[in-house]
Amino acid sequence: MSSIYFDSNSNLPVTGRGRRVTARSEADSSVAPLATPGLILGLILLGLGVAGVLRLGDWIGNYGSVLVMLAYLLYMATAVRLVLWGAVTVRSLHRR
Repeated sequence: MSSIYFDSNSNLPVTGRGRRVTARSEADSSVAPLATPGLILGLILLGLGVAGVLRLGDWIGNYGSVLVMLAYLLYMATAVRLVLWGAVTVRSLHRR
């Protein structure tokens, strides 16, 4: 179980609403320059995923619904995660 430490003399809000999202470690800050290309690539992948909806019926007929839907959902989740990481990292880099 983790414990929570509150500094009694701190002026920081308890809820953390006012905190900034920044790179959390040196590993995050070392890949931060890849945020813009990652954001662009993620948007392209999302666009291709939306275009792939037109072919889902054919793929389901050929390969089965469970396999196709699982692959499609994993693909879209990965693309969304890449877009979110790129957007948050680019935003935090430009706020500094």
